[in-house]
Amino acid sequence: MRQFERTDLEDIFDHVQKAAKRSRKESLRILDGRILVSAFYQNSTRTRLSHESAMLRLGGRATGFADPASTRAGDYFQESLGDIATMLSNYGDVIVIRHPQTGAANEFAAHAEIPVINAGDGWGEHPTQALADLYTAREHHGGLQGTTWALSGDLRMRTMRSVMLGLRHYGCTFLMVHPDEMSPDPELVRELRSSGCDVQRMASLEEALPLADIAYLEPVVQPDYAVGRDLPPDTKPCTPPAYKVTRGLLEQAARPDLLVLHSLPRQDELSTDVDPTPHNGYWREAANGIHVKMVLLERMLGS
Repeated sequence: MRQFERTDLEDIFDHVQKAAKRSRKESLRILDGRILVSAFYQNSTRTRLSHESAMLRLGGRATGFADPASTRAGDYFQESLGDIATMLSNYGDVIVIRHPQTGAANEFAAHAEIPVINAGDGWGEHPTQALADLYTAREHHGGLQGTTWALSGDLRMRTMRSVMLGLRHYGCTFLMVHPDEMSPDPELVRELRSSGCDVQRMASLEEALPLADIAYLEPVVQPDYAVGRDLPPDTKPCTPPAYKVTRGLLEQAARPDLLVLHSLPRQDELSTDVDPTPHNGYWREAANGIHVKMVLLERMLGS
């Protein structure tokens, strides 16, 4: 996200707004003949399929893999990122990579001869998700400047890092609700404060929500993002009440225009009884991700 200045973000968001008004039935041939290659070394539903859907809607095509076990990177040969990046550069016009190793997208891009989109690298970043998050909040509140965000869950996560880096341009207030062992990177907090943002620690969402414009949630019960595939235990622990959002809590503590965002998938930190409320922004957020990716692909590959 550090490659984007505020003017860059606003320009992207203006174009996403136009893209969102297009009909799904509208036939676009902007990227006719172009090919997107998915290189997903880590599980994904929304991120992989939304990139591929965006490419198809623009008239392009998509190929790639969703399981490294089906590649030479996942067998005896353990083919390197550099070699795979060089090889895939021959097969398409843009590569979307997700990898459990922090920094893998940068390493991959250093060897690729075509544009690379980071779709999540370990505990590093998830910039396309952050762009969808910020755009959704911007549309709901009419802008991002000076907004107050209740950030709850594991604040080390790549989604959280990218959202905060994007918001550093907008003088936001961050109300952070997290277990001690899930604190954000101290250097990132210093960067936010030096850019004019206010960062506060809160004990619970019940304390933070009355002050917030947006609640951005991630789980505290989750797998290790540095592992490619992590099967669930026989019994998952429950999310502590301090980090859970329910309809009852929103009715008790939230402002009427509070927007609840979550990158998904969710567990019990976000109750399904929030779905029919006006606070639900996470399904819009998922839909907006397609428009964000359409704009990025059009910028990267269009005439």
